[in-house]
Amino acid sequence: MRMLISGRFPDLIKKFAAAAVLLAVTLNAGCSCAPNEPNSSGEQSIVSTSEDNSTHIPIEDSSGAESGENSSDSSDNSESINSESAESIDSGESSESVSESVPESSDKPPDISSEPISEYIPPEPVASDPEPVISDPEPVVSEPESVASEPEPVPVTIPDFPVPTSPGIDCAVAGNGTIDFSNAAQGYISARYTGVKSKVKLQISYNGGKPESHDVSPNGITEYYPLSFGSGDYEVTLFELIQGTRYAQVTTCKFTANISGSTAPFVYSNHYSDYNSGSACVYKAAELCAGKTGTIEKIAAIFGWVTENVTYDYNLSATVQKGYVPNPDRTFNSRTGICFDYTSLMCAMLRSQLIPTRLVIGNASPDIYHAWNEVYTEETGWITPELMLKNAGYNIADSTFYASAGDKSQISSYISNPANYQALYYY
Repeated sequence: MRMLISGRFPDLIKKFAAAAVLLAVTLNAGCSCAPNEPNSSGEQSIVSTSEDNSTHIPIEDSSGAESGENSSDSSDNSESINSESAESIDSGESSESVSESVPESSDKPPDISSEPISEYIPPEPVASDPEPVISDPEPVVSEPESVASEPEPVPVTIPDFPVPTSPGIDCAVAGNGTIDFSNAAQGYISARYTGVKSKVKLQISYNGGKPESHDVSPNGITEYYPLSFGSGDYEVTLFELIQGTRYAQVTTCKFTANISGSTAPFVYSNHYSDYNSGSACVYKAAELCAGKTGTIEKIAAIFGWVTENVTYDYNLSATVQKGYVPNPDRTFNSRTGICFDYTSLMCAMLRSQLIPTRLVIGNASPDIYHAWNEVYTEETGWITPELMLKNAGYNIADSTFYASAGDKSQISSYISNPANYQALYYY
């Protein structure tokens, strides 16, 4: 009664009504357990937090406890949808998959880190996979070995070619000159002049015929000359210039040469093709012929190199003087020369490879004073049929004409015609 008088009764009624409503809402929500306390089944409820962290929505327990079932029954559809959505955002998985992964009577989620290891990195496949990888390097390593095992470049070896000598056994010595014919049977003689005259000549006559004349160096060196006519009687005389065109005899000799073979005079270094084991052209010939065993192969290699690398010297051709003597190394180093230089170089390179070669001076059709080589071989076949012509055991190889010609086919046809060449001297 006092409450009615004071006017506070309505407020008290309002408070009891609010409490009754809150109790009804709580009972309807089914919250029989606090969020962080165990439920009646001994399991812990998993609470998902929404993005704004303002509400906690229980997730169904997979154990099927009454508290979980009552909670599911009393929840409306919108709350279930929101629960699944919030769980998906927090865990990256659906609420159904999360609840399935939680075993019964467990206080915390199981450690699933071992599952991907057993699933994606099986011990046996991983251990066995490297085996072929380890075995693969064997053929890979063998490839460089096969490259390294390829035949190494054949060493460049200069053959032990014959070298002319002057033993002084059979000689004609008088005043300032010496003629040594001790090695006439090998197809050559030597001459040496030690006087002061600037011009010296050597004449070689065969079987009483017209003598061939050769220039001799006035510098006191020994030079070699072939007995190119072959076996027979020879007369050799050394002259020195007295005045004008007058020459005086220095010394002379006569002998009979029994030459060991038709090719003997053309296997040695001589006055027109002077070389030795230290010559640059000799080394080049050895380099070109390294690994080649056939005479034809060697001829091809040397002929090809000379015709491809030596050019014709038109200036020298227009100014050359009588008595010009070629030098193989000079031509080799300058890479140019006249026909005499071509043939001298070819001669030195081929002879240093034990291939008998003649240096020929004569006339080429129609009226060309010319020089070329004749190469002897016992093998069959040639570089090409157009470049060589078999003639009494010798073969014409005109490196000058071939090197200078623009039309190789046309010049080959010219070279192959014996009527185009007339030999006068052989050196």
